[in-house]
Amino acid sequence: MPFDVNKSTGKWKHGENSDNYKQIMEKLGVPSEMWDQLKDAEFPVNSSLSGNVMTSKVEAMGKTIENTFTLGVEGEETDPMGTKRKVTYTMEGEDLVSVYPSHDGKGLTVTTRRHFVDDNTIRVAFKVGDLEGWATSKRC
Repeated sequence: MPFDVNKSTGKWKHGENSDNYKQIMEKLGVPSEMWDQLKDAEFPVNSSLSGNVMTSKVEAMGKTIENTFTLGVEGEETDPMGTKRKVTYTMEGEDLVSVYPSHDGKGLTVTTRRHFVDDNTIRVAFKVGDLEGWATSKRC
């Protein structure tokens, strides 16, 4: 069964992660001081999928970010820091996969794979260049 985008609506908080998760966040450009704030924050998420059109609205760091994509078509995403980058979202089995061909604008390829572990836990696997790791988000 594919990733249920609509089920991901709710309030989420960081759960467990791989030992190298902080290193992955740094490689993604998340400053250390921001990581300390993010790991304890709760993030309201409103996501929907209608046909092949996915919309995600996230409140993070005092900002509301809304992005809309067509599955399988490269689009542009804005992150909470205001950075825009190209990304393609697809469904692969039970995973919602996002591929950023040049996350840093210098060719760093980033792939994330999200799937539900249970109704209240999402596991995200990261491949950031040569680094691989994971993190979970828990429903609040």
